[in-house]
Amino acid sequence: MAKVILEFKERFHDYKRYKTGDEYPEEDKERVSYLVKAGFLTVEQTEDEHKPRQRKKRGVNSDGDSNT
Repeated sequence: MAKVILEFKERFHDYKRYKTGDEYPEEDKERVSYLVKAGFLTVEQTEDEHKPRQRKKRGVNSDGDSNT
């Protein structure tokens, strides 16, 4: 869901007023991207999208000690 960061009236939703902190439906991706560029919305990313991938280090056991 997109989060409203600046209050506005949406002309495509019968001039419904969206207040700061409200959720905006992401059904129309083009409209959401336009509103993000205009500064009215921010898109929340899920944890899977921005979570870095974990890598195993060479020479280290699973408990963190070196193999020596």
